[in-house]
Amino acid sequence: MMAVLVIAGDRQWESFETIRRITFVTIGLAPIAFLVGLLTSRLARMDVAGLFVTLHTDPTPHQLRDALASALRDPSLSLAFWLPEFGAWVDLEGKQTVLPDEGSGRSVTLIEHQGERVGALIHHPSLDDDQQLINAVRAAASIALENARLQAELKARLDELQESRARVLEAEQDERRRLERNLHDGAQQRLISLSLDLKRLEGRLGDNAGARAEIDQARREIATSLEELRTIARGLHPAVVSGHGLQIALDTLVAKAAVPVALTTVLEGRLDETIEVAAYYVVSESLANVGKHAQASAATVSVGRDNGDLVVEVTDDGVGGADSEQGTGLRGLADRVEARGGRLRVWTPRGGGTRVRAEIPCA
Repeated sequence: MMAVLVIAGDRQWESFETIRRITFVTIGLAPIAFLVGLLTSRLARMDVAGLFVTLHTDPTPHQLRDALASALRDPSLSLAFWLPEFGAWVDLEGKQTVLPDEGSGRSVTLIEHQGERVGALIHHPSLDDDQQLINAVRAAASIALENARLQAELKARLDELQESRARVLEAEQDERRRLERNLHDGAQQRLISLSLDLKRLEGRLGDNAGARAEIDQARREIATSLEELRTIARGLHPAVVSGHGLQIALDTLVAKAAVPVALTTVLEGRLDETIEVAAYYVVSESLANVGKHAQASAATVSVGRDNGDLVVEVTDDGVGGADSEQGTGLRGLADRVEARGGRLRVWTPRGGGTRVRAEIPCA
């Protein structure tokens, strides 16, 4: 504006007076603009001081991110943690992520602790112009970021463990399914064929009562063996679930229970087979425990959906006192349910019956 004012005075422009006033106003605003910039810089330094106070409280990873975003005045700030054992960057949830490349509109500031890389700040590129602020925040955050990195690493390990657990159970289920098919198509069919052969042989014996009695006894033994074999096959894998669905499988299970069972199911259509099998085993194992240990006179089974979960509940009026930690059956059920992202709870007061409740995500 001063240059324009000089030119206007030299060339005697008619608008000289107006330009002169605008120039003086602009010059008067310059100290104000400088003061605003100075105050902004000082306030940023005060935010860094407040960051030290926040870090002293051992914040969670999410709280740390919020504190760093406030100190840098960048709401879009995000954190990434370096996991050397995995050789990868992860986010606050322990999920693998990738640092942005140059030209992506984001800047990356690496953070080290005791000479080792622990994390990175992903922020707006405008902060690159204030390296003093960035360095102050980086120095303040290094220790806290190391703690947050350990928490992210723990989450990553838990996710890996969960996936590994699910794979093991899936492999076990495939093996159970294979064994069930082998029993059904192999040993069971041979026993049925043998029973038919005995029946044909019986027709050729004529009036030999002794031989007929022995053949009848052999056929009864075969029938008993077939029933035991079918029980073993159902224990390995409930083929009725795969073929007809959870509703019919539960009807069959309840009909064979050792005590009267009131069944309530509210299901619409089929669910994923692994979820249906898990629910079937919850009911099957619970009713088996009722028949063996509960000394109950009746039981109830309810199955339905609630907020995206399949909820399976089995209760009885027995003596209670079931041990969910020592018993391998309930522990195995808990593993099966938890591998699907659900949870199994058991209420078993002495003399007050037992209540088993499984919640399995099925949305």
